[in-house]
Amino acid sequence: MSVLLITGAPGTGKSTVAAMVHEKLKCPWFEFGWIPEFRNLNPHTEISYEDEERMSFENLMLVTENYLRHGFETVILTDIREEFTDEVRERFGDRVRVIVLYSTSDEVIRERVLGRDNGNEYRNADEAAAINRRFIERVPMQGEIRVRCNDRSAEEVAQCVIDAVHIEKMPLQM
Repeated sequence: MSVLLITGAPGTGKSTVAAMVHEKLKCPWFEFGWIPEFRNLNPHTEISYEDEERMSFENLMLVTENYLRHGFETVILTDIREEFTDEVRERFGDRVRVIVLYSTSDEVIRERVLGRDNGNEYRNADEAAAINRRFIERVPMQGEIRVRCNDRSAEEVAQCVIDAVHIEKMPLQM
């Protein structure tokens, strides 16, 4: 059983790749942003943004545990905030595969963010490029796999992610 945590900057193809892996592995896939906002559903209940984010994350962890308990071999999680990544790893231990999608080209990130037609409204190309650089420059976490996405098709990147599910000793880059 594994939890695939697909992360990276906007424009690296997280959702596209997750959708392909989901289809091939026939496994559950959850984007953090899909969790309904409690505040919007309960407008008369006072809750801070931080508390709402915390509750949403905790709910997602319970849902993930439930799918694993019911026999699913893999659960895909995307768009988890960086500050929650360590908690995912603590909760699921060595079952977590952290996949970081990155680009070696700021221009590719900018083009992808500004040229989206998938319903994603995020358009801050400069911020996305800066986030991508932070992922590249930071020290990799133990067990993290980095997958370059700017010169590969989404299908090739998805295959790297699928391969990572079955690897015992994780390479740093694929």
